[in-house]
Amino acid sequence: MTGPRTALVVNVRARRGEDWFARARAGLAGRGVELAAAHAVDPDELPGRVREELSRGAERIVVGGGDGSIAAAAGVLAGTRAALGVLPLGTANDFARSLRIPDDLERALRVVSRGAVRAVDVAWLGDRAFLNAASLGVSSELTRRLHGGLKQRVGKLAYPVAAPAAAVGQPAFKLRLELDGQVLEEDALQVVVGNGRFHGGGRLVAPGARIDDHRLDVYVLRAAADVRRPDRLRDLAALARYGWLLLRGRHLEHPRVFHARTGQVRVVTDPPLEVDADGELAGHTPAELRVAPGQLLVIAPPPRRWARPWRSEVREVRV
Repeated sequence: MTGPRTALVVNVRARRGEDWFARARAGLAGRGVELAAAHAVDPDELPGRVREELSRGAERIVVGGGDGSIAAAAGVLAGTRAALGVLPLGTANDFARSLRIPDDLERALRVVSRGAVRAVDVAWLGDRAFLNAASLGVSSELTRRLHGGLKQRVGKLAYPVAAPAAAVGQPAFKLRLELDGQVLEEDALQVVVGNGRFHGGGRLVAPGARIDDHRLDVYVLRAAADVRRPDRLRDLAALARYGWLLLRGRHLEHPRVFHARTGQVRVVTDPPLEVDADGELAGHTPAELRVAPGQLLVIAPPPRRWARPWRSEVREVRV
């Protein structure tokens, strides 16, 4: 075998996985990538297959699937010398978007065959890796409502379809954030801890966020009133404005949004809430999240340095 030992692992339950497995296999061969192995797997099997190919000496493992599948593979490959190739076959494909990997299969195959290997950060929620963002509140309620095949049936339209019910279904909660020796206590509606540049189907984490900046971007949408005296109408109005700004990449301008950058953060809520990580429900609060700089090797186009600089390390701190 010439070239790096390469294996292909495709999640056939991803939105386009089953249809594209044969195309990916043939497309790689047509571009001169000789495969040592190719596997079409269910999601639960994917980390084990990646681990198996790693133990067999694979130097490059090409994974096809959505963001959850890519994060599961990253959890196995993090800290190794094997490089991850990405075929974005899911609904959101935010990790690929952060790296400028096209969601068109033929163009993504071209990146795998010709791209450079670069190091990117991996974020961890306990012992679970994530690449884009972890979140709780309205966003984790949205993830819960998206399970059951809605994303497979309607694709990206699943997000606006399910969002109103998620907003109504998630009341405000007590929040305590511990980051960089500071403590923030608030009544909140939403918490996002971002590692990449995009989350939630192409929504910007923060204007200057990058997948290789060695920092987590944390932002919180505060509730309108104390959770003991909730004001649901004002909360829903705040969520509507936040959603409008989020679509335009300007959500940090919302007057109720707190934003900070950090290497690690501890999140405590009352009541305990589910935490979403890269589109999968991955745990509950209390939760500790951290970033591991440059822990994952990825085949990708050359990095782009985003033009808009950070104005400050922490936008606002209330203790």
